[in-house]
Amino acid sequence: MIEVNNLSFARGNILIYKDINFKIFPGELLLVRGANGVGKTTLLSNIINFTDPLEGNITYHGTSIDNHIASECFLYIGENNFAYDTLTLNQNIDYWLSVHNVNFDKSVKNKSVKFLFEELNLDKKFYQLSFGQKKKLQLLLLMLVNKPVWILDDPFSGLDMKSILKVNHLFEKKLENKGIIIVTSHQNIIFQNYKTLELI
Repeated sequence: MIEVNNLSFARGNILIYKDINFKIFPGELLLVRGANGVGKTTLLSNIINFTDPLEGNITYHGTSIDNHIASECFLYIGENNFAYDTLTLNQNIDYWLSVHNVNFDKSVKNKSVKFLFEELNLDKKFYQLSFGQKKKLQLLLLMLVNKPVWILDDPFSGLDMKSILKVNHLFEKKLENKGIIIVTSHQNIIFQNYKTLELI
Protein backbone atom coordinates (compact mmCIF):
# COMPACT_ATOMS: atom_id res chain seq x y z
CA MET A 1 0.00 0.00 0.00
CA ILE A 2 1.10 3.55 -0.75
CA GLU A 3 -0.23 6.13 1.69
CA VAL A 4 0.12 9.89 1.26
CA ASN A 5 -0.68 12.05 4.27
CA ASN A 6 -1.14 15.83 4.31
CA LEU A 7 1.31 16.35 1.46
CA SER A 8 2.16 19.91 0.46
CA PHE A 9 4.76 21.21 -1.98
CA ALA A 10 6.05 24.68 -2.77
CA ARG A 11 8.36 25.96 -5.47
CA GLY A 12 10.02 29.07 -4.12
CA ASN A 13 7.24 31.14 -2.56
CA ILE A 14 4.54 29.52 -4.70
CA LEU A 15 2.42 26.77 -3.14
CA ILE A 16 1.85 24.10 -5.79
CA TYR A 17 -0.53 21.90 -3.78
CA LYS A 18 -1.60 21.51 -0.16
CA ASP A 19 -2.89 18.68 2.05
CA ILE A 20 -2.96 15.86 -0.52
CA ASN A 21 -4.20 12.61 1.03
CA PHE A 22 -4.81 9.18 -0.51
CA LYS A 23 -4.25 5.46 -0.10
CA ILE A 24 -3.75 3.00 -2.93
CA PHE A 25 -3.67 -0.74 -2.34
CA PRO A 26 -2.21 -3.65 -4.34
CA GLY A 27 -4.40 -4.31 -7.36
CA GLU A 28 -5.46 -0.66 -7.65
CA LEU A 29 -4.80 2.12 -10.14
CA LEU A 30 -4.79 5.82 -9.25
CA LEU A 31 -5.33 8.30 -12.06
CA VAL A 32 -3.99 11.79 -11.27
CA ARG A 33 -5.74 14.44 -13.32
CA GLY A 34 -5.57 18.21 -13.61
CA ALA A 35 -4.64 21.07 -15.89
CA ASN A 36 -1.05 21.74 -16.92
CA GLY A 37 0.99 23.28 -14.13
CA VAL A 38 -1.10 22.07 -11.17
CA GLY A 39 1.64 19.71 -9.96
CA LYS A 40 0.90 16.25 -11.39
CA THR A 41 4.52 15.55 -12.34
CA THR A 42 5.72 17.13 -9.10
CA LEU A 43 3.47 14.80 -7.08
CA LEU A 44 5.01 11.78 -8.80
CA SER A 45 8.43 13.22 -8.12
CA ASN A 46 7.57 13.44 -4.40
CA ILE A 47 6.31 9.84 -4.35
CA ILE A 48 9.46 8.41 -5.93
CA ASN A 49 11.68 10.50 -3.62
CA PHE A 50 13.15 12.69 -6.37
CA THR A 51 12.03 15.84 -4.55
CA ASP A 52 11.14 16.53 -0.93
CA PRO A 53 7.67 17.81 -0.02
CA LEU A 54 7.16 20.95 2.01
CA GLU A 55 5.05 19.03 4.53
CA GLY A 56 3.52 15.58 4.95
CA ASN A 57 4.79 12.06 4.47
CA ILE A 58 4.58 9.17 2.01
CA THR A 59 4.88 5.50 2.99
CA TYR A 60 5.05 2.18 1.15
CA HIS A 61 3.66 -0.69 3.24
CA GLY A 62 4.10 1.48 6.34
CA THR A 63 7.73 2.49 5.70
CA SER A 64 8.77 5.99 4.63
CA ILE A 65 9.88 5.94 1.01
CA ASP A 66 13.62 6.48 0.62
CA ASN A 67 15.94 6.04 -2.34
CA HIS A 68 16.38 2.32 -1.66
CA ILE A 69 12.64 1.58 -1.62
CA ALA A 70 12.06 3.75 -4.68
CA SER A 71 14.84 1.99 -6.60
CA GLU A 72 13.88 -1.55 -5.58
CA CYS A 73 10.09 -1.30 -5.74
CA PHE A 74 9.12 1.49 -8.16
CA LEU A 75 9.40 1.62 -11.94
CA TYR A 76 9.16 5.28 -12.95
CA ILE A 77 8.61 6.34 -16.54
CA GLY A 78 8.54 10.10 -17.04
CA GLU A 79 7.50 12.33 -19.91
CA ASN A 80 11.04 12.70 -21.20
CA ASN A 81 12.80 9.93 -23.08
CA PHE A 82 15.84 8.87 -21.08
CA ALA A 83 17.74 7.57 -24.09
CA TYR A 84 20.84 8.26 -26.12
CA ASP A 85 20.07 9.52 -29.63
CA THR A 86 23.17 8.07 -31.27
CA LEU A 87 22.85 4.58 -29.73
CA THR A 88 20.83 1.85 -31.39
CA LEU A 89 17.53 0.77 -29.88
CA ASN A 90 19.16 -2.47 -28.76
CA GLN A 91 21.92 -0.54 -27.00
CA ASN A 92 19.44 1.77 -25.29
CA ILE A 93 17.29 -1.14 -24.11
CA ASP A 94 20.34 -2.98 -22.80
CA TYR A 95 21.42 0.19 -20.97
CA TRP A 96 18.00 0.60 -19.33
CA LEU A 97 17.99 -3.03 -18.25
CA SER A 98 21.48 -2.74 -16.76
CA VAL A 99 20.31 0.28 -14.72
CA HIS A 100 17.50 -1.89 -13.33
CA ASN A 101 19.78 -4.94 -12.87
CA VAL A 102 17.71 -7.07 -15.24
CA ASN A 103 19.06 -10.04 -17.18
CA PHE A 104 17.02 -12.48 -19.26
CA ASP A 105 16.87 -14.44 -22.49
CA LYS A 106 16.87 -12.33 -25.66
CA SER A 107 13.61 -13.95 -26.78
CA VAL A 108 11.74 -12.14 -23.98
CA LYS A 109 12.88 -8.79 -25.34
CA ASN A 110 11.94 -9.78 -28.88
CA LYS A 111 8.43 -10.91 -27.81
CA SER A 112 7.91 -7.65 -25.92
CA VAL A 113 9.00 -5.61 -28.95
CA LYS A 114 6.65 -7.61 -31.17
CA PHE A 115 3.73 -7.01 -28.79
CA LEU A 116 4.10 -3.22 -28.80
CA PHE A 117 5.48 -2.61 -32.29
CA GLU A 118 4.66 -5.75 -34.31
CA GLU A 119 7.83 -4.99 -36.27
CA LEU A 120 10.80 -2.80 -35.39
CA ASN A 121 14.43 -2.77 -36.47
CA LEU A 122 16.39 -2.67 -33.20
CA ASP A 123 19.53 -1.66 -35.08
CA LYS A 124 18.00 1.76 -35.76
CA LYS A 125 19.35 4.77 -33.90
CA PHE A 126 17.04 6.26 -31.29
CA TYR A 127 16.90 9.64 -33.05
CA GLN A 128 15.40 7.94 -36.12
CA LEU A 129 12.17 7.09 -34.29
CA SER A 130 9.00 9.16 -34.29
CA PHE A 131 7.76 10.64 -31.00
CA GLY A 132 5.19 7.86 -30.63
CA GLN A 133 7.77 5.15 -31.32
CA LYS A 134 10.12 6.64 -28.73
CA LYS A 135 7.28 6.56 -26.20
CA LYS A 136 6.49 2.93 -26.96
CA LEU A 137 10.15 1.97 -26.68
CA GLN A 138 10.20 3.50 -23.21
CA LEU A 139 7.03 1.58 -22.29
CA LEU A 140 8.79 -1.70 -23.13
CA LEU A 141 10.14 -1.45 -19.58
CA LEU A 142 6.67 -2.32 -18.30
CA MET A 143 7.21 -5.81 -19.69
CA LEU A 144 10.94 -6.12 -19.09
CA VAL A 145 11.37 -4.80 -15.53
CA ASN A 146 9.51 -6.59 -12.74
CA LYS A 147 8.77 -4.10 -9.95
CA PRO A 148 5.58 -4.05 -7.86
CA VAL A 149 4.75 -0.36 -8.42
CA TRP A 150 4.48 1.53 -11.70
CA ILE A 151 4.68 5.34 -11.56
CA LEU A 152 3.89 6.69 -15.03
CA ASP A 153 3.78 10.31 -16.15
CA ASP A 154 1.46 10.76 -19.15
CA PRO A 155 2.30 7.37 -20.72
CA PHE A 156 -0.33 7.68 -23.49
CA SER A 157 1.10 10.89 -24.95
CA GLY A 158 1.88 10.40 -28.64
CA LEU A 159 0.34 6.91 -28.86
CA ASP A 160 -2.30 5.85 -31.37
CA MET A 161 -5.46 4.09 -30.16
CA LYS A 162 -4.13 0.62 -30.99
CA SER A 163 -1.05 1.23 -28.85
CA ILE A 164 -3.16 2.73 -26.03
CA LEU A 165 -5.26 -0.45 -25.95
CA LYS A 166 -2.09 -2.54 -25.71
CA VAL A 167 -0.80 -0.48 -22.78
CA ASN A 168 -4.20 -0.76 -21.10
CA HIS A 169 -3.90 -4.54 -21.49
CA LEU A 170 -0.55 -4.38 -19.66
CA PHE A 171 -2.24 -2.33 -16.93
CA GLU A 172 -4.96 -4.97 -16.54
CA LYS A 173 -2.39 -7.74 -16.16
CA LYS A 174 -0.42 -5.70 -13.64
CA LEU A 175 -3.50 -5.13 -11.49
CA GLU A 176 -4.53 -8.80 -11.75
CA ASN A 177 -1.11 -9.61 -10.28
CA LYS A 178 -1.74 -7.18 -7.40
CA GLY A 179 0.58 -4.48 -8.65
CA ILE A 180 0.04 -0.79 -7.95
CA ILE A 181 -0.18 1.82 -10.72
CA ILE A 182 -0.13 5.59 -10.31
CA VAL A 183 -0.54 7.40 -13.62
CA THR A 184 -1.07 10.94 -14.84
CA SER A 185 -2.95 11.36 -18.10
CA HIS A 186 -4.95 13.89 -20.09
CA GLN A 187 -6.65 11.00 -21.89
CA ASN A 188 -9.24 8.50 -20.73
CA ILE A 189 -8.08 5.20 -19.29
CA ILE A 190 -10.20 2.30 -20.43
CA PHE A 191 -10.99 0.73 -17.09
CA GLN A 192 -14.18 0.17 -15.17
CA ASN A 193 -12.64 0.64 -11.74
CA TYR A 194 -9.90 3.06 -10.76
CA LYS A 195 -9.38 5.82 -8.26
CA THR A 196 -9.07 9.44 -9.35
CA LEU A 197 -7.15 12.28 -7.73
CA GLU A 198 -8.04 15.68 -9.17
CA LEU A 199 -5.44 18.40 -8.64
CA ILE A 200 -6.73 21.96 -8.94
